[in-house]
Order: sequence, then C-alpha cells, then structure tokens
Amino acid sequence: MADHGLLDPATARVRSLTDDEAALAALLGVEVAWARSLAAVGSAPETLPDAVEKAVARLDLDAAQMAAAGEAGGNPVIPLVRALKSAVRDDDPDAAAWVHRGLTSQDVLDSALMLVAARTLDRLRDDLATVSAALVRLAQTHRGTPMVARTLAQHALPTTFGAKAAGWLEGVLDAREGVATTRAALPVQCGGAAGTLALADLVTQGRADDLAAAFATRLGLRWPGSAWHTRRGPVTGLGDALTTVTDALGKIASDVVVLSRPEVGELAEPAAEGRGGSSTMPQKRNPVLSVLIRSAALQAPHLAASLHTSSALAVDERPDGAWHAEWPVLRRLLQLAPGAAALAAELLDGLEVHPDAMAANVAHAGPLLLAERLQAELPDRLGGDAAAARVQDLLTRAGRAGDPRAVLRDGIPVEAVSDDELDAMLDPRRYVGVADALVDRAVERAARVDAAAVRGAVAEGGGEAHDS
Repeated sequence: MADHGLLDPATARVRSLTDDEAALAALLGVEVAWARSLAAVGSAPETLPDAVEKAVARLDLDAAQMAAAGEAGGNPVIPLVRALKSAVRDDDPDAAAWVHRGLTSQDVLDSALMLVAARTLDRLRDDLATVSAALVRLAQTHRGTPMVARTLAQHALPTTFGAKAAGWLEGVLDAREGVATTRAALPVQCGGAAGTLALADLVTQGRADDLAAAFATRLGLRWPGSAWHTRRGPVTGLGDALTTVTDALGKIASDVVVLSRPEVGELAEPAAEGRGGSSTMPQKRNPVLSVLIRSAALQAPHLAASLHTSSALAVDERPDGAWHAEWPVLRRLLQLAPGAAALAAELLDGLEVHPDAMAANVAHAGPLLLAERLQAELPDRLGGDAAAARVQDLLTRAGRAGDPRAVLRDGIPVEAVSDDELDAMLDPRRYVGVADALVDRAVERAARVDAAAVRGAVAEGGGEAHDS
C-alpha cells in the first residue's frame, strides 16, 4: 500500500511537495537539465535535450518498482537512468549514450533533493509570511492589552499580549531569514564519481566547470565551485533552518495550548466545522492545530541531529551509508516544517484573543503581580536600616492574605506613600517596561524582512525556471 500519511496529520497539507512522485519528477528534472547543459556548452550533440525531454514526457515510472529496483545498487538513480536510456534509445540510439554521462548517482540524487528543497522552501516562505502578517496584526491590535507574564509556570510581572505576540514574531522572523538565506544558497551537486569533476571525456575539453555552472543555473541552484559529496554542510544547514522554523512555531503553539486551557481562557483556536472534537466527549474543543504544530516541533530537532551524525560519518570520497541515512530524514524535515507553517498560518490568522480573561487573570493575581516594583521602590520611601526587611515581611504577609492591598495599605504609612501613589504603584499598566517599543521594533523588522523577500523574489524571477 502507498503511504498516505494516515498517522501523520501534521504534514497532510504539504506531502505532495516531497512524496515519491515529487522525488521522481526532481530526479528526471536533473537528468533533463544535465542534457541541456551538455548541449549548451558543446559537450554533447544538440539533439540530446529534445531526445531526453521526449523520453521523459512519455515515461511512466512506478515508484514502487523504482524503490524495489533501487535496492540492487543502493539508490533509485540507477534503475531510473536505465529506464531513461532505454526510452531515449527508442527514438535516438546515438543520444542514449550521452544520457547521464559524467554524472554519478550522488550528483543526481543530491541535486534532486536540493530541487525538492527549493520548491518546499518556496512554499514555506509563503506560509511564514502569512504567519508574520498575522502576528503583526495581533501585536499592533493588542499592544495595550494587559496580561500576566508567567515564569516557571507561575505569575511573574504584568506584560501585554502585544509584547507576547511581538516575541512570537521575532522568532518567526529569525526563521524566515534563515529560510531565505538557505534557499538562496542551495547548491547543485556535480563532482563525478570521486568528486574531482573527472566527468568522463567531458573534462578533457576543459569545460567541466562551465558545465557545472550551466547545470546549476538550469536547476535554479548555485554552483559552489566544488563537489560536496562528503562535505555535508548544505544538508545540515538545510536541516538546521527547517528546525529553526519548527522551534519558532512550536513556541507559539505551546503558548496557545497553555493559554487556551479553560482555567486560563485567554486564547482560543479558530473554530472550524468538525475540528477539535473528541470521539467520546462531545463538549470538548481541542486545540488540534497547536497540538499538530507541537508534534512537528518535538520531532524536528532529533532529525536535524541525525543529519549532523551522518555528516560526521561521511567517510572517504563517497559515504558508505551515511549518505543513504540522510534521505528519509531530510524528506521528513521537509515535510514537518512546511506542515507546521501551514497549520500556524491558519491558527494565527483566526486566533481568538480574550482581553477580558486576561484582565480577570491580572486582577486575580492582584497587587503581588507588582511585588518586584514594591520591593524596589518602597524601602527608599519607608527609610531606615531595616526598611528592606520590613517590605519583604509585608509582601510575605500580603501573599497569605485574602485582601493583599489592605495588608499593604495597613503596613505602609500614608505619609510615606499616599493612596494615589500606592494605586499607581499597583497599576499593572504602569509596569510593563518597554512593551510598546518591543512591538514597534518587531513590526518594523517584519517590514524589512517583507521588503527583503520581495527583492529576493524579483532576483529569483530573473533567473531560469526550474526544470520539472
């Protein structure tokens, strides 16, 4: 049976970007681009690209058969090339000899994975831009909405929901910048059997480097100047960028899960028909979008670590298993990060914010939410060597009282702190630091990242489209 992701709902929206069909299309796209490049630099007959493209157009490869046939050589490129050569030979026997000439299986598979990554990162960039826009709206709308800041699961100080959304936004912007940098740097693989660009008889024509550069351009990738068969930075860097995405989105989802608990009630996921239900409890509205995003965030770091392990064990000039171990891991990361981003875009675009619940929780926390401020300011107002100890004792007693403000008022002489002054000290809106500035900085940075994304898209649009 095919794998339709029955047990993997976190990636359901993006699986077609990385499934076997997408992988086969990328592998064939690499072979087409190579044929075009060979002809373009004069290293192969001018008829080669047409012959290869016609053969690809009528090829009907079965992924299951390719997978089974790939076991014999340890990768799917070998049976794919065999099928492609056979199809080319039917129309142009002479051209068949030029198919795949100079490449090794790793050149094709690595380049195809980078091609899959490029298309996946393009989708990811779009969804992260949607996430950013939603967070900008939330931060601006709620810049003055007070709420309880929590540290180590306990009430800490006042903050604003705008500042919280700005913090989420900063993490997403970090991820967007990482994705953009990684996307621009995705390299083609072109090294031949041992990474030396001994590309069969092509290198004798002195065209190897030109050929590699032409190959990269046709795939919309970058020619780094040398093969990276056993220098796996491009793969680990890609994995790290994807994990930074799931880290940022996982943080948001984790906060939403906590703040949407009924006893907190400050946030709620957007409602949708049939979403969040329970098989046995009809009253439930589970935060399933956040739950699925969290599931992706929990998986990704371990997968990225696996890529680094494979990189460290990439021996000799071609790895003996470490390379093979990367493929399913990288594909999984290419599913998880875009899957999480697609879910997050919907989550944040319709996130329900409940300022009344936030205000109620601030009120419930009471004057002790301002304990840090009182401890800093009252000793100077009370004076005396023991003032700090007196304030500490007063705060401790207030913390055990049913009416903390009354305890504070009784323990602080009016001549030292008037009622109006005490009320000002206990106003949570007056002790949120530079929360407004944090919102402004995040929003301004988002605008810069958006502008950079537009410039990047224009630059990419000026290049040659990817082969498919």
